[in-house]
Amino acid sequence: MPIIVKYTVFNNEKDETFVFYTCNLAEHATNFERSTKFLIILILSLTPQSTYAQIDGIYCGEETCYDVLQVTRDDDKNRIRKAYHEMARKHHPDRQKTSEDKIKAEERFRLINTAYEILSDPEQRTEYDYMLDNPDQMYYHYYRYYRRRVSTKVDVRLVIISILLIISSIQYAGQWTSYNHALSYLLKDPKHRAKAKQIAIADGRLNISKYEVGRRLTRDELKEREEQLLRDILKETVELRGDCCRPSLKRVLLVRILFFPWTCYIWLRWMLYWVVKYWILRREYDEEARIFITRRRLKISENEWDYAGEEQQAKYLSQKLWINENYQKFLADQQEANRIRAAEDTDLKRYRRYTKRAGPASVNLEDLF
Repeated sequence: MPIIVKYTVFNNEKDETFVFYTCNLAEHATNFERSTKFLIILILSLTPQSTYAQIDGIYCGEETCYDVLQVTRDDDKNRIRKAYHEMARKHHPDRQKTSEDKIKAEERFRLINTAYEILSDPEQRTEYDYMLDNPDQMYYHYYRYYRRRVSTKVDVRLVIISILLIISSIQYAGQWTSYNHALSYLLKDPKHRAKAKQIAIADGRLNISKYEVGRRLTRDELKEREEQLLRDILKETVELRGDCCRPSLKRVLLVRILFFPWTCYIWLRWMLYWVVKYWILRREYDEEARIFITRRRLKISENEWDYAGEEQQAKYLSQKLWINENYQKFLADQQEANRIRAAEDTDLKRYRRYTKRAGPASVNLEDLF
């Protein structure tokens, strides 16, 4: 049957490690064999082993970093720094005379620097002390050591700036894409194309020389130059708004963040102006204020308002929604219109007939599991 021998050795200076040895003794082994195996196990168990087991290849190797700097675990950071300077002066390669001593000093000097780097950093020192106290977790110590060594230390500010630059570049490229698509759409529209061609003929810009490059241009080249000319005229005469407007750096994320304090200042100043003029002094709304209130109550953005056109804008303003009585009447009319629309909707009629016949839809929790 298997025999497990456990032995612990203590002395006055430091505790000694727990050593476990196992062996499997055959049931039919002789008494001499059993006695010999037990004696070997007992001798090995009595051999003192240090509790602070060292793992070769990480930290300070087979030595403890405290022994390298000749300090204890209770010493503070100042004492460790002082010990480091003393050991560095003592083992500096430049102070050695022979080449062999310099080679040994270089190895020792690197070990001293490694020990100081570990013990001077609170996080690394905590991880190192944990390794000393838990020598059995060898793979975990390897993981923590190489995770810290391999992981690159990058300034968070550089990462944030890089991300903002990438996002802003994508936004700016997207603006140009939307703008070019809008121009291409206008070029295909007969109305805008005819108007641009009229402007080109009136300005005398459509007379493209067939020998401009020293040779006769082909039909495809002439058509391409005409398309580019009409596109340029559309850029000059047509004002695109909204998401398809002319690209601008002011609309990218990075620039908006940089100008965010100024934007807040403009907004606060406008709010203060509004409160003083219309809430405190009770002045009558001007044209700009009426448009703003109308947009807010109709839930229309500034771009949608611009797209609506002058005729539709005048229709909105004619309702005088900045007056509360008119706004309440507008809401009531909207609710009535929605009710009539829902009553006439075919799908809703079908759903109401279904619920009337089969009752409201119910969900059984037992069917879900």
